[in-house]
Amino acid sequence: MSGREIAGVPRRGARGASWLFTALKLLAAANIFAMAMLTFLDVIGRYVFSAPIQGTFEIVGLLLGVVAFSALPLVTWERSHITVDLFDNFFRGSFRKAQQLIVLIASAVTIAFFAERLYAAALDEAQANFVTEDLGISRAPLIYGLSGFSVITVLLLLVMIWRFLTGRLAVKPPSGHHGSADENAP
Repeated sequence: MSGREIAGVPRRGARGASWLFTALKLLAAANIFAMAMLTFLDVIGRYVFSAPIQGTFEIVGLLLGVVAFSALPLVTWERSHITVDLFDNFFRGSFRKAQQLIVLIASAVTIAFFAERLYAAALDEAQANFVTEDLGISRAPLIYGLSGFSVITVLLLLVMIWRFLTGRLAVKPPSGHHGSADENAP
């Protein structure tokens, strides 16, 4: 990524997107910090004062969902998912381009399916007045939020597909390829 880009977006078009990426990074970081602090305080309370914090496991689990789904758009946009590159050397030229387009499209469809299923689960939980076991709080708002993060990811994938088709998103070289920074920039 060059100095003129923010999250793979050239600066001239990044104003609208950079605030979103910054907000997602801050949200993920704040939730990771909250999980760490809550766990630390629970351990201190449990072993020093014999007074654990009620619902720690439940809260950490909910925060973990926020971390994972708020980071999903960031990881997707940066194209930095964990990948298995067993067959990277077999795909060259137009085959590699087709493979990456298929992966982008399949990713968009899959995440859209997740978004729909999360939304349906949130509706079900809201209608059934389902609450968590320890704290008795509704998970429905959280699940709506996770669905929203999935929708953001799908929208970013659609932009990436468009950029890929118009030649503004480069074909990723095989992971063993160590070209110049400009050659690997999206």
